[in-house]
Amino acid sequence: MAIRIYTAKHCQPCHQVAQLIKDGRFSGEEEVELIDIETDEGFLKFQEEVLSFGGGAVPSAYKGGERCLLHVDDETNSVLIDCPTAPPSAPEG
Repeated sequence: MAIRIYTAKHCQPCHQVAQLIKDGRFSGEEEVELIDIETDEGFLKFQEEVLSFGGGAVPSAYKGGERCLLHVDDETNSVLIDCPTAPPSAPEG
């Protein structure tokens, strides 16, 4: 499941995050999808996954409907993406 990072053209911090993602300068091995919320398709995804649940800030990242934390590390010039992990399933029996 890809991590979706929502951005907007008029959001200054979004430009830095998007460029670092495009350059492959982000933590983790997971696939990352950049979504521009100023397009019709991007806004619909943003509305379904973010606005419907009370969120609304950009840049923001989500994986499986759960919000991830984004942090630009100036020392390494990369984006750190911290997504919640699913709780371990209870053993059967």
